[in-house]
Amino acid sequence: MTNELKDRFAQLVADPPPPSAVPSEAVFARVRTVRRRRTAGVMTLAAACVVAIALALGNVTNIGGAPPISNTPGAPKTAITGPPTATPKPIPPIQVALKPSVKGRTAGITVTVSGKAFVPTAVPEGTLLPANTSFMNLSGGTDYYFGDGYQSGSDGGSIDCTRKKLKAGSETYVIPETHTFKKPGTYKFTYTIRYCGTKGWFPTTATTQLVIR
Repeated sequence: MTNELKDRFAQLVADPPPPSAVPSEAVFARVRTVRRRRTAGVMTLAAACVVAIALALGNVTNIGGAPPISNTPGAPKTAITGPPTATPKPIPPIQVALKPSVKGRTAGITVTVSGKAFVPTAVPEGTLLPANTSFMNLSGGTDYYFGDGYQSGSDGGSIDCTRKKLKAGSETYVIPETHTFKKPGTYKFTYTIRYCGTKGWFPTTATTQLVIR
C-alpha cells in the first residue's frame, strides 16, 4: 500500500462520510413500503370477501326475493306453476261394423257406424250442418280397399271440423258399389271413415274377410 493510499484511508476512518438519509427516515421508508404491500393484500382479501358474501346472499334468495327450493326432507318446497289449462275430454271412439255379402265373385258391404262426433260446419258459410243431417253425412269421407288392389271411397264435401256441438247417432248403409274379383281366394276388406273429434279429424278403421269361390 502506498503512502497516498494510507493517507486516504486514514481520512476516511477519522471522518466518515455523512449519511445520505436520516436512519429513522430510511427505516420508515421500508416500513411504509411493507405496509403498503400488506394494505394492498388486505384490500384484495376484503374485495374477495365482499364477492363471496354477495354470492352467498344470491344463493339464499332469488331475484324475486322468494326462498329457494329445498331438497331437505320435511322442508316445504316452493314451485312456480302457471294457470291451470283445460284439457278437452276425449269422446268415445266411433264403432264400425262390417257385414259382407258375396254372390259368385261379386261382393257387397253393409256398414253400420255409431258413436259421438262433433257436427262440422259448412265451408265457406261457417254455419253448422243442419240438425237433420244423417250420422253418415257428418263424416269427413271414407276409404275402402277390397284386398286385390281395387280401392274406392267417398268425399265428405266442403266441411270444416270446428268442435262446437257434439252429436250422438248411428246409421246403417250399403256401400254404393260392389266389386267383382277376377279369381277365387280369401281377401281382406278394409274400411276407414273420418269424423270430427277433440283433436280434429280422426279415422276409424275396420276390416273383414271376403271368401271368393
